[in-house]
Amino acid sequence: MSSGLEIHPVKDVRRQRIAISGIFLMVGIMLGSWFARVPQLRIELGLNFAELGMVLLAQTVGVLLAMQLAGHLSNHLDSRAVIRVTSLVLPWFLPLMAAMPGALTAGLGMLTWGVIAGLLDVSMNAQGVEVERRARRPVLNSLHAVWGIGALLGSGGTVLAVRAEWSLSAHFWVVSVVLVVIALFSGRRLLTEARASSPAEEKAPKVGFLSGWTRAVIVLGGLGAAVALCEGAVSSWGGVFLSEQRGAAANIASLGYFAFIVAQTGTRLVGDRLHRRFGAVALVRWSMAMTGAGVLVAVVVPSVWFGLAGLAMAGVGLAVAIPIISSAVGHGTKSNTSLAIARYSTLHNAGVLAGPAIFGWLAQTFGISTALTLLLVPLAVIVVFAAATAPASVRASAPTADPGPEPVVPRAA
Repeated sequence: MSSGLEIHPVKDVRRQRIAISGIFLMVGIMLGSWFARVPQLRIELGLNFAELGMVLLAQTVGVLLAMQLAGHLSNHLDSRAVIRVTSLVLPWFLPLMAAMPGALTAGLGMLTWGVIAGLLDVSMNAQGVEVERRARRPVLNSLHAVWGIGALLGSGGTVLAVRAEWSLSAHFWVVSVVLVVIALFSGRRLLTEARASSPAEEKAPKVGFLSGWTRAVIVLGGLGAAVALCEGAVSSWGGVFLSEQRGAAANIASLGYFAFIVAQTGTRLVGDRLHRRFGAVALVRWSMAMTGAGVLVAVVVPSVWFGLAGLAMAGVGLAVAIPIISSAVGHGTKSNTSLAIARYSTLHNAGVLAGPAIFGWLAQTFGISTALTLLLVPLAVIVVFAAATAPASVRASAPTADPGPEPVVPRAA
């Protein structure tokens, strides 16, 4: 417990930012390696398409369960402690999954993976918010950009491993060792969360099923779910659109996701700078306008290359929304950051889960071009409620103590 303002040297904040960046990089590499190997994993485990779908669904169910568990853990452990444990355990699920004997065990493995990954996801975003508090500036966009870079590195490493004719197990063992080294290095400099407290509060309040479900969290969770729905639709179905509606060859259609993710990651590298310049609310609104423009370019202009350009524009537009919304959740709470992010993530991940399925139903019913056009509806909803992201606009303030020879950044207790 502390009072007044705590002073944090800029150098220390920079080290802490590098540390949590390492965790985001680690998760990105892991998922990039995993998704690039899923087709071969299906063959080696002898799974049919339905069984593979259920195995992958088990991971999402595990993540949703973790959101509830994270809320209760947040009352006893801060995000640093959770990250230090989960980041060392999670990488070993890669070789573990490669050794599973069948669909049932693979599903149980993915369920457990989802729980641990969900706990890590909540905690690393809480750490990102804590860095923003101490730095008094937005950083979550750059952290999510590091995640995207990690995903590209993981998928690129998989291409090299396949060309070198590494077995699935050998590849995953190597990746796991690298990830654990990153986790060990990063975990040493993570932060202890600061929480609002008073002299009368000696024990943290109990966390119940309804704890943390504030109006702000519900609204921001709805926005996060809407963004996730649009992102899942564009990233999962963009290649199908190019192939089915624009007659693109398979190698060109596969560039749809690549164009989307590269544009998204590149935008996140400058997202924090844009956030500081324009503010959270205006940036979210302009970003949704960019996404809508990209969708219309892809749908209206009957050209493969304009279709790719439209998907890239959508990647630019959707890049900053989730980091800004996550930041608004963390800064909008007055006490338990991890609990607020856990509750928000429940709704966000529901959008992740439902998005591709909802879009698939729309595409089957109305056609894929019309389904893409209908994404303008959730984009408009996000624009209308964008004011809820205002708490994400972190502003620097002058320190109240003598800064000494080194610049310092204050943080309200």
